[in-house]
Amino acid sequence: MIRLQGVKRNYGVHEVLKGVDWAVPPRARVGLVGPNGAGKTTLLRLIAGAEEPDGGTVDIARGTSLGYLPQEGARLAEGTVLEALLQPFSEILAMEKEIERLHHEMATATGGRQESLTRRSGDLQHRFEAAGGFELEARAKAILGGLGFGPEDHARPLREFSGGYRMRAALGALLLRRPDYLLLDEPTNHLDLEAVAWLEDFLSDVPSALVVVSHDRTFLNRTVTSIAEMHDGTLTVWAGNYDRYRAEKEKTRALAIKKAASEAHRVAEVERFIERFRYKATKARQVQSRLKMLEKMERTEVMAGEQTWRFSFPPVPRSAQRVALLSAVRKSFGDRQVLKGLDLEIWRGDRIALVGPNGCGKSTLLQVVAGRLPAESGVVELGDKVALHYFAQHVLETLTPGRTVLEEMQAWAPAKAPGQLRSLLGIFQFSGDDVFKRVEVLSGGEKNRLALARLTLDPGNFLLLDEPTNHLDLPTREALEDALAGFAGTLLFVSHDRYFINKVATRVAAFDDGRLLLYEGGYDDYRAAARGSAPVEPVGGGGAARRPRSSPGGEGATARVPVAAPTPPSPGPGAQRGPAVWPSGREQRRADAEARNRRNRELRSFRERITVLESEILPLETRLKELETVMSSAETYKEPGMARKLGEERKSVEVELAHLYDAWDEATSELQRAEAQLFR
Repeated sequence: MIRLQGVKRNYGVHEVLKGVDWAVPPRARVGLVGPNGAGKTTLLRLIAGAEEPDGGTVDIARGTSLGYLPQEGARLAEGTVLEALLQPFSEILAMEKEIERLHHEMATATGGRQESLTRRSGDLQHRFEAAGGFELEARAKAILGGLGFGPEDHARPLREFSGGYRMRAALGALLLRRPDYLLLDEPTNHLDLEAVAWLEDFLSDVPSALVVVSHDRTFLNRTVTSIAEMHDGTLTVWAGNYDRYRAEKEKTRALAIKKAASEAHRVAEVERFIERFRYKATKARQVQSRLKMLEKMERTEVMAGEQTWRFSFPPVPRSAQRVALLSAVRKSFGDRQVLKGLDLEIWRGDRIALVGPNGCGKSTLLQVVAGRLPAESGVVELGDKVALHYFAQHVLETLTPGRTVLEEMQAWAPAKAPGQLRSLLGIFQFSGDDVFKRVEVLSGGEKNRLALARLTLDPGNFLLLDEPTNHLDLPTREALEDALAGFAGTLLFVSHDRYFINKVATRVAAFDDGRLLLYEGGYDDYRAAARGSAPVEPVGGGGAARRPRSSPGGEGATARVPVAAPTPPSPGPGAQRGPAVWPSGREQRRADAEARNRRNRELRSFRERITVLESEILPLETRLKELETVMSSAETYKEPGMARKLGEERKSVEVELAHLYDAWDEATSELQRAEAQLFR
C-alpha cells in the first residue's frame, strides 16, 4: 500500500501540492491526469523518493518494491542493450555462472568430491529455477522485441542508440523487474504505435500496480481502471478509464449545479420570509428560527468546468482539386533506402494520417513533399494555387530563444499591429505580461502553443504536420482537434496519438516496406481493416478516385430549402363572430375571485410538492456525502469488494437524486409561472 497524507510541495512561492491525501492499494491501475504544471510529475517523484515533501507524509509499506520511469534521462548500466536489462538480476546471473562452473568441475571430480558438487549444483539449480532464472533471458528478449529492438540490437552497446531508444530500454528494464508498483511518467512518448499496442497488452497481464501519467487518451482507456485528477494542488479520484472519467465528471458537475440551484432557491425562500417579517413582533420566533436555519444550510460549490480554450484557422484560398502527386518517389540515407518507389495522390479536403514504425520514413515523406529534402528519383508535384505550410516535429527549434513571445509573433507578421497579435496570443493562453516572457524560459507546452499561434497567422491551404501534439496537455490537444476539424484546407500529418488520428483523419496511409497502403477512416478503422485483410484503396496511377466532399457553402453542400411560415388557423365552425358580449361588473369580480382562488390552490399544491421533494432530497444528499467520505478512506480498500459495493450504492443514489432534481426543477418552474400569473 502507498499512502499520502497531507502532502505539500512548493517550488519557491508556487504551491504545487496543497495537502494531498491519497491511497494507492496493491494492483491498482491509476491514470494521473491534469493540465501541464498541475503537479503530476512532482507527485510521482515524491512517491519514488526522488523528492521530499515540504509537508505531510508519503508512507510505503515495508518490503514494497517501486519501479519509476521519468519522462527523460533514465539511467541504465553501461554495456549492451540486453546486459542493461539483465543488470538488476546480477545475483541470478551469478548463480547461473556458478552452476556452469560446478558442471565443469563435476566432469573431472570423483568420489566424495563429485557427490558434494552434485548436491551443491542441485541446490543452486533449485534456487535458480525458483528465481525465474531459466526464462529470464527469454523474457528480456521478448520485452526488447515488443519495444522495437530487433535481435541484431541485443548485442549492440547502449550508447550507440538515440535518447528515445535508451528510454525504451529503461522501460524494458522496469517491465522485466516486475516491481510491486510501476510509476510511469509519459511511457509512450518514445514509442511508435506498434510498441504502444504491445505495451498495453503487456501491462494487462502483469500483477504490478500501475500509476501512469499520460496524455495518450487511448492508452489510458485501455490500461487504467481509475483516474486521479490533479487540479489546483488537489487530487480527486474517479472510477473507470479516461472516457468514463470525463462522462462521470460532467454528470457530477451537472448534478452539483442542480443541487446548488435547489439550495439557492431554499435560501431565497428563507431570506424572503426573514425580510418580510423581520419587524413583526408576532413573527419574531419564526424569524429567529429561520435565521438559525440559514446558518446551517449547505452551500454546494460547483466545480469549474474543464478549462477549455478554442482557436480557429482563418479562411484559406481554394486550391486545385488535386493538391499533390507523388509517383515512384525514392529516398535513401547512405545504404538505407527509406522510400522505395512510393506513390500517393492527395486531393483537396483530404486529411491523411501517416502511420508506421519509427524510422519507416514518415517524417522523411513530409520533408520531401514540403521541399525540405530532395527526392532521388520520381515525381513530386503540387497542384495549382496550393499554398503549403510545414509544421516540423522539432518546430520548437525554429523559435528564437532571445525573443519575447510578442517579438516572435511580430517577426512572422510585421504588418500586424501589436494589439492584434496580443489578442491572438490571448486565445493561446498568453495573457498580460506573459507576452513579454522570453522564449527560452517557456515550457515545452508553452513553446508548442506559441508555434501553433504562429501557424494560424498563415496556415496556407495545405498543412503538413509532424507530431503536432508533442508537449501538449489534453485540453490543448482537444483545442487543436477542434481547430483542424474547422480547417478548410488539406492535411497530411504524422501522429502517435491514436485518439487524435481518429478525431482528425479521413484516411490513413500505412507504410509497408517503403511504400504506402491507404485505408479509409481513422486509426481504429485502419487497424480493423488491416487485421481483416480488407481491400485497401490503391495509390498512384490514377487509382485514388476523387470522392465528392461536402463542406458548408462549397461543393457538395446540402442546399437549405426555405420553409414557409405556418398559416394562422382560421376560426372553427363554432367560433363566435361579430361584436363580443362583455360580462357585468359583478360577474367579472366573481370570475376574478374564482380565478385567484384556483391559482392559490395551484400555488399551495406546487409548494407542497416542492416540500415533499426536498424532504426526499435531503437524506439522499447526506448519504451521498457519507459515501464520498468513506470511499476516500484507505481503509475501504482493505476489505475485498467493499469499494465496488459502495461505488454501486453511490451510483444508485446519484441516479435517484438526478430524478428528484429534475422533478424539483419542474415543480419550481410551475410555481414560478403560477406566481407570475397571479401577481401580474
